[in-house]
Amino acid sequence: MAEELFALLTEAKTVYLQEVKIHGKQYRRYVEDFVNSHRYIDCDNAVCRNCHEMNIHIVKGLLTDCPYLIQPLFSAPSLSFEECMELKRKYDTSELASSDCNPAKFSFLSFDCSLSRKQLAGIVSCANTYHLFCSPVTIDDIESLFSCKIGFCLRVNSVRRVAILFDALLENSFIQPYWQSVLERGRFLQSKDGSHFISATSISTTLSLVRNKMTSTAYNIRKFVSQLKE
Repeated sequence: MAEELFALLTEAKTVYLQEVKIHGKQYRRYVEDFVNSHRYIDCDNAVCRNCHEMNIHIVKGLLTDCPYLIQPLFSAPSLSFEECMELKRKYDTSELASSDCNPAKFSFLSFDCSLSRKQLAGIVSCANTYHLFCSPVTIDDIESLFSCKIGFCLRVNSVRRVAILFDALLENSFIQPYWQSVLERGRFLQSKDGSHFISATSISTTLSLVRNKMTSTAYNIRKFVSQLKE
């Protein structure tokens, strides 16, 4: 049973990367099609059929109720048997509280990043050292930002410096090229006076100006990010 569940989740990861990430299929449609295309198996044995029925319902529950957990897992370079079994254990023992798995609480936006706790801490240090935001940020704040948590936003002290940070993250392959769109659509960055959210156009314009006239702070932020790989 465990081996088949692992096989289903591995295949779900492959299909997710192909259909959702590459071809832009709606996540909801991906889940429906994957589950519907795996409802039956070519076996007349009742025990096998019951096990498969149970496994496909577990997969459906995870994909439907906990996309916030599934999407980062599927976007990671690999998926291990142990990771799948741990996910199932949490799902079975209700450690994944309904409030945590509520799809309405999280967006389907993604930077497609897989930052470690240490790297997140490094970004926190950089943000606070160079006063990117109006208030000091914590690792939980940065984790919420990069996991695209719905309703979360940070008030920006310097759009220029935030733009440099994200551009450096892209340059070092920590995030994907569409990061500006994700920030705008998710409304994750708010102006210093709180009057509006920062648009992708504003970030793009600022970034163009910064690249033409680099300051010592800009160089330091880029250096800070490059060291996150070490």
